[in-house]
Amino acid sequence: MSAETKIDVWAHQLAAATPTLDPEQQRIAQDIYKLIATTGRPVTVGQIADSADTSAHRVEKSLRSWPLVLWDEDGRVVGFWGIHAERLEPTHAMEVDGTTVFAWCAWDTLFITEILGRPTQVRSTDPHTGNKVELVVAPDGVTNLEPKGAVVSLLLPEDGLTEDAIQRFCHKVHFFTSPESAEAWIDGRPGLFTVTVDEAFELGRATNRLRMGTVFGDSDGGR
Repeated sequence: MSAETKIDVWAHQLAAATPTLDPEQQRIAQDIYKLIATTGRPVTVGQIADSADTSAHRVEKSLRSWPLVLWDEDGRVVGFWGIHAERLEPTHAMEVDGTTVFAWCAWDTLFITEILGRPTQVRSTDPHTGNKVELVVAPDGVTNLEPKGAVVSLLLPEDGLTEDAIQRFCHKVHFFTSPESAEAWIDGRPGLFTVTVDEAFELGRATNRLRMGTVFGDSDGGR
């Protein structure tokens, strides 16, 4: 199986694990990512509705029906499908136009950047060696990767997105400084495998189009 075919198969598996979004919901999701990334703060239903040019009722109904929408004590969205306004451990930091937000896993930094439509400076840590991995992610690819041989661990979901997905999936998807470091860490952790950073980025692009096709000009609106 070619690399391109594998990425397509994996993208369909990842997209199938997430809720199906109609075109308006796709815009709502995109605007949540953008609001959190640009403000670096939790966002209200009203802010989301204004940004997406829809009703607060529509936003609230969608958010309450989706898994893994994280709310703070003031009823604001603090975390949403891979992006978080507050620091997390392990830390995958994304700097967007001078504002720092955080991703739930390494792969999130790659697919979210394309949704934002602007470059991000990503800083992460190899969980095996403790050494830093840094890169610049643009909507069309990855540059300034240090170290050059860094890779990403991945795990494909066996079922739909559930409330424990952060523990089951996100905490296993990391940047590593080298394939050797990754292999040492994933040894004994079933289901994990490694890909290059460029392959992980392309997987994000493919998954984005299946989940949020309207945002990227797909007339079919995704899946």
